[in-house]
Amino acid sequence: MGHVLSRMPAGVDVILVDDGSTDKTAEICRSYGGRVIKHPVNLGQGAAVITGFRACLLHEYDVIIELDGDGQHDPADIPRFVDTMKSTGVDIVVGSRILGSNYDGAPYARRTVLPYLTWLINQITGYELTDSMCGFRAFRTSSLRSIAHVLTEMQEPQYIAAEMFIRFSRAGLSVIEIPIDLSDRGTGLSYKGFVRYGWGISRAILRTLMEK
Repeated sequence: MGHVLSRMPAGVDVILVDDGSTDKTAEICRSYGGRVIKHPVNLGQGAAVITGFRACLLHEYDVIIELDGDGQHDPADIPRFVDTMKSTGVDIVVGSRILGSNYDGAPYARRTVLPYLTWLINQITGYELTDSMCGFRAFRTSSLRSIAHVLTEMQEPQYIAAEMFIRFSRAGLSVIEIPIDLSDRGTGLSYKGFVRYGWGISRAILRTLMEK
């Protein structure tokens, strides 16, 4: 966590959602001047993302950046996300590991299952994504605020990206991708196995589509 926070560009406010961790995540974040919102128990990635969105909407930020704290995403790329949003006028900018460096050690699920799931999400949403599951994203705050009711409808506890893109496309939000380079994971482990990864995303898509 510290190696990520130490590389944050000047002027960026940090809000960390601590999803029931038992280590020193919150303490480290505060030592770098960040604010911490702590879930008393682990609620899943989806719940953490929504908590972060709601916290950011309480402030007058122009752009909300979402990135992982395990070191795979380089905070130095944040200005590129912001500049792309400003120059294109889109609502969401998504980092693409496929357009950038989908490094050789990428999990099997990402190299094999992700392209098919991304294709399915594109068919449903009309988007033209190459990497629907990348967690490095930028959101125009005013756009999220205008559809705040959609955030309350989200139910997926873990694979929120699939549900998010479907709901955001229905709300009329526009999306563009930029290439990013992915580093090796600095801390933490992934527990998303091949079957769990594919089934989790598929379930999120089906559940969202079944809602009226």
